[in-house]
Amino acid sequence: MLDISRLRIPISPGCYLFKDSAGSIIYIGKAKNLADRVRSYFSATHENAKTAKLVSEISSVEFILTDNEAEALVLENSLIRQHYPKYNIDLKEAERFTYIQITDEPFPRMLLVRKNRAGKIKAKGKLYGPFTGGSAYLLVASTLRKIFKIRICKRLPKRACLQYFIGNCDAPCEKKEAAAHYVENVRALEKVLSGKEGLDAVLEDLRVRMRGASDLLQFEKAKQMRDSIRALEGLLQRQKIEHLGRGNEDFISFHVRGEKANVQMFCAIGGLIRERKKFELETRAEEDVAGAFLSRFYSSNPIPPKIFVDMQPSSQNALEQYLSSLREGPVEIIVPQKGDKRKLLELLRKNIYSEISGHSDPSLVQLQQALSLPVLPYTIECFDISNLFGTHIVASMVQFKNAKPNKSNYRHFNIKSTPTQDDFASMREVVYRRYHRLKEENSQLPDLILIDGGAPQLNAALSSLRELALQIPCISLAKKEEEIYHPEMLEPLRLPRASPALKVLQYCRDEAHRFAISFHRRKRSKGAEEN
Repeated sequence: MLDISRLRIPISPGCYLFKDSAGSIIYIGKAKNLADRVRSYFSATHENAKTAKLVSEISSVEFILTDNEAEALVLENSLIRQHYPKYNIDLKEAERFTYIQITDEPFPRMLLVRKNRAGKIKAKGKLYGPFTGGSAYLLVASTLRKIFKIRICKRLPKRACLQYFIGNCDAPCEKKEAAAHYVENVRALEKVLSGKEGLDAVLEDLRVRMRGASDLLQFEKAKQMRDSIRALEGLLQRQKIEHLGRGNEDFISFHVRGEKANVQMFCAIGGLIRERKKFELETRAEEDVAGAFLSRFYSSNPIPPKIFVDMQPSSQNALEQYLSSLREGPVEIIVPQKGDKRKLLELLRKNIYSEISGHSDPSLVQLQQALSLPVLPYTIECFDISNLFGTHIVASMVQFKNAKPNKSNYRHFNIKSTPTQDDFASMREVVYRRYHRLKEENSQLPDLILIDGGAPQLNAALSSLRELALQIPCISLAKKEEEIYHPEMLEPLRLPRASPALKVLQYCRDEAHRFAISFHRRKRSKGAEEN
């Protein structure tokens, strides 16, 4: 059975693939938080015999990250249909998701449709979806139909029907002015369904009407409005794992680091992601990584008519001609700049970062790149000095693992080397004491040391590290301008305020300050009691 304690599990939404000792996929699941879901299999005694047997056979686990839970659900369904794991077949049948269709009639209707067993939709018209929220899509369709006054009659009547008199339709069948703006209503509805524009305005209108109903004590009506709002908000969580293209497409992302390159790809068949493939390549200096991979891979694998990449091959035209000759049909290599195709490539890159960083928080990858650190800063230790008018001088050290507080390794220090206020001497002392002890105990050192302060505080910490002959990356973060001081940078580094890498450093710094202040208060309180 898999030793879960040795596994770093992403905290993102996505799918998990349990494999047995032979490497075969035995179960596929999805989760909003992969770490919580996967650990739950190993942290409880299972009353269900089938689940207990599943856990006993797990030898390894693979993760595929998505951007939200809706994508995870669609991807799970696709992977189950592709691999048919033995523990999934008895538990659930592959689900066929619901789409909203706008018909191509003169006065279009809005219908709910599903793909047949062959994966096709026979009816004609524009499709939007799929929708994964259980029965919520029924409420979405009903709400949108009433807001945009879309007809529900199968055949256009000769005169206005009941739907007109209750305000759900403008009767384009009878009234010429209604017929004129019916097409405009349909276009506005299509923009909402495609996520382009209009949904925020619809939601705000519903919120105003909900508050109005509540003020008039019409609580049942207000509740209906609230449910409609929640259902419509699900449209904002768009997924891109299943799209409505009919052809086959490959999506390939590249990440080059030194003499190694990581490549991941999604293979889409009939608009559905069917497979994720991973490769690690040895590269040479100045090699065209994308071109070399594409020519080698497709020389022995099926070639789709469209290949979407996030790194442009240097000889793209020649490569397209070569692949077209192999396929005996046109092949196009595309670097999308926006839209769902681009987002799929960004999702692949997110999975690559998760792989190369041991499923660490993506902000740590950004931090490593920003500071040119030799290793990912999975373990960060941060120091802060606290005193009040030079009395009760104390220091704190907090430890973060994978960008989260590891409170069992928090430490506080009473300053011994100086009786008066000297932040620099205090910093030298606590840094020396901390790492002298770890060195003596042969304990694991952090990947990064963060000092609360500017260049003088950083120099104090560095002097202690030099005295101990330790080479641990060490930086400081100054509060006022949030400048990062790095011993190998001539000027302080300023990251964007919204940078996830900066937010990790701020979180560490603020937590160290909070912990120091709390210890300082206890010291002052104890001193007051003694007096």
